[in-house]
Amino acid sequence: MPAARSLPSTLFTTDQQVGEARFDAWRSSISVVFDVAPLAMEQIASFQATVQATHLGNLLVGDLHFAGQQFMRSQARVLRDGLDHYLVQWYRTGGFVGQRDAGTDMEVRGGDIVILDLGRTLRTFARLSHVLTLIVPRDLIHEAMGVQDSDLHGTVLRGDSALGGLLGDHLLSLQHRLPGIALDDAPAVARATVQMLAACVLPSARTRHEARAAIDGVTLERIQRHIQRHLSADLSAEALCHTFGISRSALYRLFEPLGGVAHHVQQRRLLQAYHTLSNPANRRLRVAEVAARAGFASNAHFSRAFRAAFDLAPSEARAPSHLAGGHAPHLHGHSPEYAAWVRGLHGAYGSL
Repeated sequence: MPAARSLPSTLFTTDQQVGEARFDAWRSSISVVFDVAPLAMEQIASFQATVQATHLGNLLVGDLHFAGQQFMRSQARVLRDGLDHYLVQWYRTGGFVGQRDAGTDMEVRGGDIVILDLGRTLRTFARLSHVLTLIVPRDLIHEAMGVQDSDLHGTVLRGDSALGGLLGDHLLSLQHRLPGIALDDAPAVARATVQMLAACVLPSARTRHEARAAIDGVTLERIQRHIQRHLSADLSAEALCHTFGISRSALYRLFEPLGGVAHHVQQRRLLQAYHTLSNPANRRLRVAEVAARAGFASNAHFSRAFRAAFDLAPSEARAPSHLAGGHAPHLHGHSPEYAAWVRGLHGAYGSL
């Protein structure tokens, strides 16, 4: 009897490059899914990233280690590449802050699982991280959930929640068993994984829909616009309640899906500070002045919060304008299979 065929796999590492070519190689490798940019120019020459990818027939499983960076999917990028998949990321360590759909804040911490719709926009600032990922065709998840469509973009299963922990356990078991899975068993393993994912995500998706319908967005959007336009002003809960004539409990309910009003305000201030510092036109501004303009009364608090969010000091965020993103030319020396696998995923369960 012939030996069972093993699953196709591929490995990418920046260790094959030196100097600035390390980040260029990574940018070219990951460009099938994201545009990326380093958080600081000084990090490029020592940038580290590895990706071990395995093709499971209808799913791609990735084990990623990477240094801090920005990940982006703009509207132009979404329209251009036409990816119709969900990206499931289990941040075993590290995490990110950022925005989805050009305005809704996100935060993912170590242990959390996040689901991203590759047909939607995204911009995140990731720390040094170890991430286990799944790339899943959209219709497979919807079929397993028993729905025609669902808004899963930005859904986060916290690592300390029952469902987040259950899904994390399954993903860890899947990763450990990949070397021993025969090619003929891949469709059944993929189906079981998608069914587990759907079972853990469905309650969260329903909760999100009900919360969005309840608040209806109108008051929340007014307050968010006010916050963005007055970042240097008093944006305490008391001040916002007075400005908008609502109770503290109502304000807290509105911002609960965003991590709380204080958290939202700080994220907006940190993101503005980052963009100000990374813009070469603002090089003459002192860090303390940038912090004050963003609404931070204490330089020490600003530095601690900035480092916690972006994994670098405020002074390290100053970077030339060419770090805004874009595609690097194709570099030789790394495997092209991953990009072809992503584009070739399809919805029907079957063998390779």
